[in-house]
Amino acid sequence: MNELFVEISCGQIKFINEFFEEYKDEKVTVKLTKSEKIKSIFLVTTNLSSDDTVKHLKNVFKKTPHSTALHYAMRVLE
Repeated sequence: MNELFVEISCGQIKFINEFFEEYKDEKVTVKLTKSEKIKSIFLVTTNLSSDDTVKHLKNVFKKTPHSTALHYAMRVLE
């Protein structure tokens, strides 16, 4: 299992934090580790690669009502 730190930036970060704070599915386990004004850092435990992890998280969030209203950026921290 890989542990990746994923940074998400968004003007309305509270909606992303509420969704991903303790998110878990068959591919990832997500835990909020740090949150600032417009950025949050999540610890993601997964067997996916960095790129696939970001794709998976984006696809999961796209299924929420907030996804069409929010502009956000997501990246794996090195």
